[in-house]
Amino acid sequence: MFTYTYEYKTTPQGRTAVELWHTESRDDWSSSTAQRLEHILEVEHGLTDNWDAALYTVFTDVASPNPSEDQEFELHEMKLETRYRFADRGEWPVDVEAYGEFAKEFGESVYEVEAKAIVARDFDELTAALNLIGAVEFGRNVPETEVEVGWAAGVTYEVHAKLNLGVETFGAIAEDEVEASLGPSFAFAPTSSFWLTATAGFGLTDAAAAFAGRLIVGIEL
Repeated sequence: MFTYTYEYKTTPQGRTAVELWHTESRDDWSSSTAQRLEHILEVEHGLTDNWDAALYTVFTDVASPNPSEDQEFELHEMKLETRYRFADRGEWPVDVEAYGEFAKEFGESVYEVEAKAIVARDFDELTAALNLIGAVEFGRNVPETEVEVGWAAGVTYEVHAKLNLGVETFGAIAEDEVEASLGPSFAFAPTSSFWLTATAGFGLTDAAAAFAGRLIVGIEL
């Protein structure tokens, strides 16, 4: 239902989900600003009905008005992720899920560990979700190890059994700067095993990208 906010969900035991993530962003709207692309292939498998694990392969590309600043489409990093739901949906007053991630940049001594607390609540056709995020980057090629905190949150309404419309916000606090974005989202699931979700995120602060749009297409096998 969202692209930046993780909802209360895990892949069922024995099932495998494949997702393609496509994110395009730019710092401002001037013609001299570089456009960035991030493309992710995610393969996720349900270890139990409440616990899953995934592998992310992340590719990046940068198109700049200055040819010398262009970056070719390349492998950027690999990520391992796991999620655990503590109860069935609606069993607790607030649904709670834990998320952990480990990432390694390709060709660099740069590592990142990230943790999320995912909380959600259904109000009939309305669903609200909140992610509280903490991450730390370290390694020989990291100038200074610092903890970064962030958030992602969204509210979505079920217009139809196959269509949700909503809004989400996401951001981070690092080096005394706040990066905050907000934008509309929609989710379309023509079948229980195929879905498409998109968000158009617009920067609310100077430190945030002026635009960060994301599209996720997934299929469950």
